[in-house]
Amino acid sequence: MKKRKEIVKFQFLYSLHQHLGWARSNRDIPEEISIFTTKELIKSNVEIVNQIGKWVNLEII
Repeated sequence: MKKRKEIVKFQFLYSLHQHLGWARSNRDIPEEISIFTTKELIKSNVEIVNQIGKWVNLEII
């Protein structure tokens, strides 16, 4: 995510699904966000991030 506006929008949309994990921005690379979650919730997180990708220009690494 290149624009601050998109980062904020992603953080908001992901926060609606807080029970799946914790999204954290990288201090050194602000456009990079890591999601900390459990092994059992990885599939659910990928689905949610793909849905958010419809509103925010992002890339899953």
